[in-house]
Amino acid sequence: MRIFKLVILFVLFAAFSAAAQTSDIRLLSTKIADVLGTMPAQNKIQLDKSMQSITDLKQDGLITMIGQFTAPGTGDNTALEYALSAYASYVIQTGKEIQRQAAVSAYCAGLDKVAGSKNKQFLIYHLQRFGKDDAVACIEKWLDDKDLGGPAARALAQIKTPLAQKALLKALPGSAGDNQNSLIEALGYTQSKAAVAAITKLATTTNEQQRKVSLAALAKIGDASSAKLLQSAAQKAGFTYDNTNAASDYILYLQELTKTSKPLATKYAASLMADAASAKQLQTRIAGLKLLTDINGVKGLPLLQAAMQDKDIKYRGAALKFAVPYQTAATNVQWVKLLNTVSPEAQVQLLSFVSKIEDKALLPALKKLMQSNNEAVQLVAIAAVAKVGQQESLPAILSILSKGNPATIEAAKNALQQIKGDAVSTAVAGALAGATSAGKVALLSVLQARSADNAAANVFAEINNSDAAVHQAAVKALPSVILQKDLPQIFSLLAAATTGDQLFYQQAIINATSGIKDTAARTQIILQQIAKESNDKKPLYFNILSAIGGSRALNELQSAFANGDDATKAAAVNALSKASGASTARALYKIASTNAANKETALNGYIHIIAKSKFPADQKLLMLQDAMELATTTKQKQDILDEAGNCRSFTALTFAGKYLDDPAVQQNAALAVLDIASANKDFSGDITRNLLTKTMGILNGRDADYQKKAIQKYLDEMPKSEEYVALFNGKDLTGWKGLVANPITRAKMNPDTLKAAQIKADKVMQEGWVVKDGLLVFTGHGENLCTQKLYGDFEMLVDWKITKDGDAGIYLRGTPQVQIWDTSRVDVGAQVGSGGLYNNQKNQSKPLVLADNAIGEWNTFHIIMRGDKVTVYLNGVLVTDHTILENYWDHTLPIFSKEQIELQAHGTYVAYRNIFIRELTGSEKFELSAAEKKDGFKVLFDGTSIDNWTGNKVDYKVDNNDLLIDPKDGDHGNLYTKDEYSNFIYRFEFQLTPGANNGVGIRAPLEGDAAYVGMEIQVLDNEAPMYKDLYAYQYHGSVYGVIAAKRGFLKPVGEWNAEEIIAAGNHIKVTLNGEVILDGDIAEASKNGTADHNQHPGLKRTTGHIGFLGHGSIVRFRNIRVKEL
Repeated sequence: MRIFKLVILFVLFAAFSAAAQTSDIRLLSTKIADVLGTMPAQNKIQLDKSMQSITDLKQDGLITMIGQFTAPGTGDNTALEYALSAYASYVIQTGKEIQRQAAVSAYCAGLDKVAGSKNKQFLIYHLQRFGKDDAVACIEKWLDDKDLGGPAARALAQIKTPLAQKALLKALPGSAGDNQNSLIEALGYTQSKAAVAAITKLATTTNEQQRKVSLAALAKIGDASSAKLLQSAAQKAGFTYDNTNAASDYILYLQELTKTSKPLATKYAASLMADAASAKQLQTRIAGLKLLTDINGVKGLPLLQAAMQDKDIKYRGAALKFAVPYQTAATNVQWVKLLNTVSPEAQVQLLSFVSKIEDKALLPALKKLMQSNNEAVQLVAIAAVAKVGQQESLPAILSILSKGNPATIEAAKNALQQIKGDAVSTAVAGALAGATSAGKVALLSVLQARSADNAAANVFAEINNSDAAVHQAAVKALPSVILQKDLPQIFSLLAAATTGDQLFYQQAIINATSGIKDTAARTQIILQQIAKESNDKKPLYFNILSAIGGSRALNELQSAFANGDDATKAAAVNALSKASGASTARALYKIASTNAANKETALNGYIHIIAKSKFPADQKLLMLQDAMELATTTKQKQDILDEAGNCRSFTALTFAGKYLDDPAVQQNAALAVLDIASANKDFSGDITRNLLTKTMGILNGRDADYQKKAIQKYLDEMPKSEEYVALFNGKDLTGWKGLVANPITRAKMNPDTLKAAQIKADKVMQEGWVVKDGLLVFTGHGENLCTQKLYGDFEMLVDWKITKDGDAGIYLRGTPQVQIWDTSRVDVGAQVGSGGLYNNQKNQSKPLVLADNAIGEWNTFHIIMRGDKVTVYLNGVLVTDHTILENYWDHTLPIFSKEQIELQAHGTYVAYRNIFIRELTGSEKFELSAAEKKDGFKVLFDGTSIDNWTGNKVDYKVDNNDLLIDPKDGDHGNLYTKDEYSNFIYRFEFQLTPGANNGVGIRAPLEGDAAYVGMEIQVLDNEAPMYKDLYAYQYHGSVYGVIAAKRGFLKPVGEWNAEEIIAAGNHIKVTLNGEVILDGDIAEASKNGTADHNQHPGLKRTTGHIGFLGHGSIVRFRNIRVKEL
């Protein structure tokens, strides 16, 4: 039994110990610093976690946190203000009453503790947000403070409880100046009846500002005793709006008075209207009218109706606006009775008002006004009759079309458009025959707008009308009313049509066949009709084919161009120019390239298709470059450059830059350069700088000054790295060399052998590679062309073109290859397209999609290589996505970290242009130094992957070859080595952000708080204000809670630091930027208990994982390596 009890005790102790190690035993200062390090929160998840962390501090911890406010000008309170402001919002949420109460106590305690009025104002402001009666006592004692009296009064006003009112009133007698005014305003805001007597006395003082504030407060309170005083003040102001606000205060007062004494309010409102009869008092009189309306409701309608006799249109309008809430069919009868008693101007207003309700009983009265001698009344009456009567109004409205003048006919047309129902079209069609010519035009317009396909016969009947306006209206209406069954009629009309009518008839045929969803069947109907037409009439159908689209229609147009006479060719080109799609563009480009007579029209169409297409920007630019080679007019060149400005690539920038010296188009070129650069803030280097500098000297439009300033700002902020440079200068082979073997073989050559081989290779290069017309061309005989420079990670832009059966490629870091080939070569699998990593065996080798342009057309690659992964865009389409490029020369080896780029020679013609490259700085794979290799170090992070690590791989990620911890949701997740280490030398570099907090866990298990179940070497921004009160053993480099490190050796935030940690048994040594900041024995340091007085069982561990311990901050690490001892 005893043994059993001992076992039970042991299990309970073990369970307690385990629980203790997993609970949060960080010091209060650390908890506060960790919270502040997450401010401002980046998202709601992070915010909620941070707010819970503040709650977990308890009231005393929150007081300590508030106590970290520094006096203005002596520190940065930004993070603290973010945290406390967010917490003020957090505690007013439903279910957070306990937290709210604790927050009130803490913020109140902080008021006494923090220095500086600004900090106290901050706390008072937030107390007013969540404080109740529990905050009154701590706020009211600041009511007489010179700087805090106003904020305190406003806070109590917002709390607005009887206790808060009492505190404000208590402070009023002993107050003066601005503080007294603040108290008066606060009492007015709280509508304190108890304060009326005291404020009334102050409202009659000689102090103008005090009188103004007091009158405003009395107005808000709305006590009956204040009536005479406020009326008198408004009367002195002439019942007009001025800087005393007396008139507006009086109106506000009367509004408040209506809530407690309607008879008294009615009396004074009526008096106000009588006293404010002049034109300059109009707004006051309107306010009085509104007051009386609000008091009397529907019983006040006689007063509003009487207002219709007033001469002022604004007053009448206000009366009708106030009447809207009480408008019914019954009250409308009363309003209609006024129509014959008021002025025409008032009739117009009344008609608009009464027609808001569709009460057909009003029609007789409204129809009478359609015959008014006043045209304005007539026009509004027509609209009112249509709105109220709907279809019942049709006879009356349509009658106007047989006798009305232009204005009433236009009003009738608009009215017909507003009437609902299909019966309208039938009635309108039936009225056509009896209408005047002007009426017919209006009716046809209505049929067109309503797409009245039941009225096609009526419209056809007016086509032959001798009145030109009617004929034209019928022609315009036809496309909207025609049906497929009407095609024979429209075919006949088209054959005999004048040039002006042809487009409408063509559109009518397009619309009539639009219900045929099968494009081929729709095209067949048109082709059948074309076959019936004479040769001179066939071109009339070309625009229709263009609108229908599809391969058959396109082929017909191309055939018509190829086989037709000059007129037919012109019509075919014009129709193609209105079409869309890549095939149409290709056809137009071919015409523009080969037919001088139709070149301009074809090229204009080609440019138009590019502009309105959804082609990728890279594809558009290729097409625009083709267009520019053919452009002959200034307008064409300007349009090309304008569209190039939307392509936003570096190649587009250089393309536009070529035309900065052409006076005819240089403004367009300059704007294109500006637009492209503005959209790409990462463009840098001499090419970009020179083009932008040149552009500044050219711009001369209305916005030139603004644009030049934008360019100068861009140049001033231009990054100094990662610039695009030209690999090919368009003139010769400078920067290139011939191919000598492969990278592995070259590496084994001695310098003399390599030099001799290079001389021979360069000779071969000169025979196979030539520069012709600005292009880099392989003639079909020779070896690969290689860059003289070696490249690691880079972005490469290159245009290329091959001929039939062409085969080529681009070697990256001396390794084949990004494939280029003729996709018709099905026998070798080329149908998959170019842009794949052809020689890959394990990883993806084929492109994701086929994106090649036709043989003989230009294509463009955008190649990105980082580490061993390659991404390729072909003509703007992603074809290879972040795929590993395998080492073709030795598949057991990774890809070379740096090597030459090669243009493959594969026995067929290939041409290149626009070859640009930019090296990605900081992107080289980290490698050990020769000394570290010899000494036995191993790379744990080389800048390309975290394969050697386990744990939180969501917030820890590879970014620009750094290991970045970016905890978007405030997570404190850790990342550990997969392997365990006992005694070791651990080296790394790190870059802090302001207030950053992380740590290096050593000999740690994968579960629990590594600072206790293992050891934590602190990583911290020591200089951040939030950490000023930490214990010595919490600063950077310390063995957390055990041994303190020296301070003062961190580089400024944003710069990289180098650190080495040596763990040998109980001996821990930390070197920061060459300075030993910690050298101690953990056993010796903890023999009498640890510095933080917490249990650290991890001190006794002899092995474990190395890890980075997140505390919600952004930190970067790189060049991480370890040596086991």
